[in-house]
Amino acid sequence: MRSFLVFTLAAPIASFGTIAVGERRPTWDRPSKSQVIGLVAAALGIERQEAERQRRLTDALLFAVRIDEVGHLQADYHTTQVPPQRRNRRFATRADELAVDKTALKTILSRRELRIGSLHTIALATKADADAAYAIATLAQALKEPVYVPFAGRKANTLSLPMAPRLVTAATIVAAFRAYDAVEPPEQTAFRQRYWLTPSPSSRPRYYADAALAGSGDRILQHEQRRDMPTDRARWRFDNRAEVLLDGGLPS
Repeated sequence: MRSFLVFTLAAPIASFGTIAVGERRPTWDRPSKSQVIGLVAAALGIERQEAERQRRLTDALLFAVRIDEVGHLQADYHTTQVPPQRRNRRFATRADELAVDKTALKTILSRRELRIGSLHTIALATKADADAAYAIATLAQALKEPVYVPFAGRKANTLSLPMAPRLVTAATIVAAFRAYDAVEPPEQTAFRQRYWLTPSPSSRPRYYADAALAGSGDRILQHEQRRDMPTDRARWRFDNRAEVLLDGGLPS
């Protein structure tokens, strides 16, 4: 048996960024591990520049996600004015960026993909040698009372359901998600069923997890590699992570 922290991540507009090349900014069909670590770090009040605290949090967590509603894609043609880059010059705010000589501003064009009406459930567990400062109960409390406002990928993408973090104990990852569902408040269930796209009767949620988190009771259907393990949050550097697709089976 293992303890899990399970919570909801739902937003009318969300972005789950994947590898971006050039002006196109695609989105994945589910949150990345780096995104969820960033959300938890924000809830704890850890700044992006606090490299050591970011590293310890990353090293502590094992991650799984269930796709309840993938939503549908929408593209946003985005234009942004930015000042030219210069060595040792940094701007504290967006207003500072725009305060430079207007003739010096440059325009960046990008096509950004968004997920409309997505709904995911996240499960986190801590490693046996994890830093005690990041105990699963501590993370649950931080998500209940976050230091910084949580969002779904970009600051403009606010959440539309409470994260509702809860601690559950289960033998498998899939069982942890079901234990979370079993105690969902009726008003949240009603809201979700009313305002989210309802999957067809033949569709099932999909379960993805860190390969290291899968146990003997989890049936693995597929192995994947995702480049979403943060190695330097301030410089946006990421490493590969082994992920598995699990068989959710049928509710018992």
